[in-house]
Amino acid sequence: MNSDTPQVDSGYFKELRIFEQLVLIAISFSDASGGIHTTNLGIESTKIYTRLTLSAMTINAILPENKINKTRLWDFPSVATLTRTLIETCHRHLYLSQLNISDAESTFRLNLYYFHMNSEKYRLYKEFKENQENLDSFEKNLPRAKLAITTSPIFATLQKKQADKVRNGNADMHMTDDEIATQFSLIGGHFKFIYRLLSNQSHGTPLATYSQSNERGRGTENDAEKMYLEWMLQLLNQYLSRIILSQTALLSLESINPDGHQYAKEIFTTEST
Repeated sequence: MNSDTPQVDSGYFKELRIFEQLVLIAISFSDASGGIHTTNLGIESTKIYTRLTLSAMTINAILPENKINKTRLWDFPSVATLTRTLIETCHRHLYLSQLNISDAESTFRLNLYYFHMNSEKYRLYKEFKENQENLDSFEKNLPRAKLAITTSPIFATLQKKQADKVRNGNADMHMTDDEIATQFSLIGGHFKFIYRLLSNQSHGTPLATYSQSNERGRGTENDAEKMYLEWMLQLLNQYLSRIILSQTALLSLESINPDGHQYAKEIFTTEST
């Protein structure tokens, strides 16, 4: 049986209210992002920001005691799975929307974005036994796209492992997620630990399911899953506040919601310390 609603100043509920406020702020800037002239990188970044805003709204709707539907379902594995996806997607937004990089690097990042996308399309179509006529354009154009990437001065700076992934169309960034997290001051240098925790939940591994019991993993409130969900919210608050700042800087949106922008800045500073 679920217990009575805890006081809102407890750790989980404090983080939840912050997250819900950040979601509203993210929506305000998402609504203002359409129709603004920007670069091709900016266009793709804004598409990612739209997806992130929607993902944050969905996570909000399944968190226990949220203001939307006040669900009493304590489902840590599902929140962890969506949090992992949001974190990875945030890294892509930060990577594509980064300001003050060289023209060569901007071109490289955009070329890599399209090369990875088309490589994945080609693999999907081929596995689906698509008509050869539809595969011909990929087989003609992918080598040209690869050449543009591998002759870039940015490619020459990569370590062999990452260079091989880029060359083979298996990477959409020339930096690792760990490197992105470090560069943008996220997760306090603990990305690998957090990512492993979330990945085990996402894949339903023995590490994720072994702790199931009459109390845990049944959707009812318990101390362990409340603690884990509080951790998830701390992560979500750090990431969501950071991408709000990234999107507003990209399109100069600060004046759309100055109080929201300031709140995101304060939360990111707090959650990153």
